Amino acid sequence: MSSQQRVAFIGLGAMGYPMAGHLQRHGLDVCVYNRTETKSFAWVDEFGGSSAPTPAEAAVGASVVFLCVGNDSDVRAVTSESEGVLSTMTQGALLVDHTTTSKELALEMHDACDAIGVHFLDAPVSGGQAGAENGVLTTMVGGDSAAFDQVEPVMGCYTKHAQLMGGVGSGQTTKMVNQLAIAGILGGLSEALHFAECAGLDIDEVTRAIQGGAAQSWQLTNRAATIAKREYNFGFAIDWMRKDLGFALDVADRLGLHLPIATLVDEQYADVQVNGGGRWDTSGLIEQIRIRRQKVEAAEAGPRVTHTGGCHCGSVEWTVEAPAVLVTHTCNCSICEINHYQHLLVPESRFTLTRGEELLSLYTFGSGMAKHYFCSRCGVKSFYIPRSNPDGVSVNARCIKPETIDAIYDTPFDGRNWEKNAGSLAHLSKEGQ
Repeated sequence: MSSQQRVAFIGLGAMGYPMAGHLQRHGLDVCVYNRTETKSFAWVDEFGGSSAPTPAEAAVGASVVFLCVGNDSDVRAVTSESEGVLSTMTQGALLVDHTTTSKELALEMHDACDAIGVHFLDAPVSGGQAGAENGVLTTMVGGDSAAFDQVEPVMGCYTKHAQLMGGVGSGQTTKMVNQLAIAGILGGLSEALHFAECAGLDIDEVTRAIQGGAAQSWQLTNRAATIAKREYNFGFAIDWMRKDLGFALDVADRLGLHLPIATLVDEQYADVQVNGGGRWDTSGLIEQIRIRRQKVEAAEAGPRVTHTGGCHCGSVEWTVEAPAVLVTHTCNCSICEINHYQHLLVPESRFTLTRGEELLSLYTFGSGMAKHYFCSRCGVKSFYIPRSNPDGVSVNARCIKPETIDAIYDTPFDGRNWEKNAGSLAHLSKEGQ
């Protein structure tokens, strides 16, 4: 690695700023560009090197151009537009994109580079801001092996491990695997630590007890203490995680794959964004779980309103007294799945059938213990007496008119094993609840 080698680095965010700094400190001649130019000036003041007012000018004379920007559109802006790096890069140069993007964007960039004789590698990184600052990132690379061999020593300035995964796009696909794994780990960790705090355990002590065993993970070691303090300003933001999960879920959809854990975590992150936590680091996921519990508790203790519901054709109608924020359960038994049933359990005294009693058809199915009432005209089951709660009524929350509903918090319930699980819902049909 020649001390005179000139490289360009485009994008000085939380990751790019220290990555470019490592290159300069290892003796390369680095020219940087950042959309907010004052960030470039600050970088030059700290590390030396030089800055340029456009990506194109930064890339002049560079044997390697590194990108670390926000998303697909940002990559296109700094490469293919009139002042993008491809307008000044010369034949034989190498473009390395550390941005996490779609696989399609990587293929697009490869074609654009190939047309002018420039080599391209998609090379997303993992390790977060701390990994960038400490020069210990992991880099997943897609592209030509000769190009990888050429640039691997340079990337070694800020990586502890770089691996060629295959052709162009393979780096981005591997990063999707990485993000799916992190989402699952954070989902499990968030639930586990929330369980611990609700059970009266100290999170720091729990972490000390379990981090040497099978539950150990980077997230547990590095984020449990800050989760306990409700501090979420440690690197990779939820906004960016949702972008990355979006890429992965799109590919999964094209592959015909169902990823329920990743989908649920993505939905929970979306709720965190709505509540103002988009710039939190990804461990902020636990706040959505905490908020959900608080809202459920408030709903259960809240004032009741009169909800109106019934079958689809309007022949059967009823009212139910319940809070405006509903706490419901969706079970997985065959009857409920077929009827898209979302249980709202209430004591019998809070349910009143107001229309269509003569049009109800009663079915008891196998055990005869549950009483299922269907409209004889449209066939919809809008309420029934469950065998697990014979002193209550279960109405289908999907059949309630929405005007009186502020929100619905739903929890899966194992209706296929009702004998074992009935006790967990028994209180919902009791008077005084």
